[in-house]
Amino acid sequence: MKKIIDDMMVQPGGCETSKFPASFASIWMRIEGITSADQVGRWRFCPYMTDDFMCCGKCHGDGVKREVDWWSKCQERAHNLFAVVSGISLMQLDLSDPSQMEPWWGPNTNRLLDEYDDYVKFTMDFAGYAVKRYTKEADKTAVFDAIKRSIDADRPVLVNFAPYYDWYAVVGYDDETGRIYGYDRLQGQWAPFVASEGYEDGMFYLSDWYEHMAEAVVITGKTVPTVTYDDVFWRMIAILETMDKKELFKRSADYMRDDANFAGYSDDQYKALMERLVMYIGMPIDQRPVTSWCFGALAEDGALADRRQFFKRISALYDNTHDICWIAWRMVGAFGTAPADECISGLKLPVVRRAIAEIIDVVRSNDELAVRCLKEMMG
Repeated sequence: MKKIIDDMMVQPGGCETSKFPASFASIWMRIEGITSADQVGRWRFCPYMTDDFMCCGKCHGDGVKREVDWWSKCQERAHNLFAVVSGISLMQLDLSDPSQMEPWWGPNTNRLLDEYDDYVKFTMDFAGYAVKRYTKEADKTAVFDAIKRSIDADRPVLVNFAPYYDWYAVVGYDDETGRIYGYDRLQGQWAPFVASEGYEDGMFYLSDWYEHMAEAVVITGKTVPTVTYDDVFWRMIAILETMDKKELFKRSADYMRDDANFAGYSDDQYKALMERLVMYIGMPIDQRPVTSWCFGALAEDGALADRRQFFKRISALYDNTHDICWIAWRMVGAFGTAPADECISGLKLPVVRRAIAEIIDVVRSNDELAVRCLKEMMG
């Protein structure tokens, strides 16, 4: 028997989306009954997307404002909210450690957050879902049976696959082949899903899924949420303060300021630095705007109207982070904004490296100001 949940808003694939909130947003929409037959098989957020990229839902690269359909906006808001609730959008990385940008920033921020607390449990408690979690300690047959029961109940399964420690929405199974089916659209933008056996109707399939599985989160039903918005805001404060104590942004800025780190660098080494900077800056330039958009949406929530001024201040801070990070991104030629040779020549100059360090300092400062705003809001 083969069963596929085919009336699902599949996970978005834009540059700002990270895998856990993207996959969970799609699963959440399906469980909450937010589906539409004419949306099946579409990568959402913006109805004016190209085949392999999705923009933020505001324009199509030409600056023209357009209306975004309700399903796209709902999914976008769910993703942004769960990115903040989970804490993934608040993470930092250390530029001086090249391994933190391999293969991209997403899985490494997941690992960093995992060191802080159980972000999966916190997110599920906020959503009001009862779950059963399976690791390699569970028998393969038991896990497959649990996945089958969930799919049969029209509930997709959240699965974390090695080696990159990233999350996917599993939406189907086949008894005869032992395969599971799911979506990996975001990962496919940057690199192939290395565990994928093949693709069918836009879904990856795996027969040896158990060998690659790190964890499966099976939602068994809905419960009364035990995590409130106040819990989310206090946890945000704690996470941002913890990140600041780790001094990951500070170490990154100090690394760029210390000329000794680049003594004797060859052109190839400067090119590698440029590529690492593109990836490193990509984390706050993507994730702090997600936080901004989340708080912009919360400012429209009538139930939270008494906090609107604080939400708008936090949103403005993270919009600023996005904008100033683009200055650094252009310095290192992200998306072809400057020729590689010019970027390499620029990075050889201490004044350019220090300018990038100053921008990293502003990113850190905006996080600190957001903490102050949250503390003022919470009294």
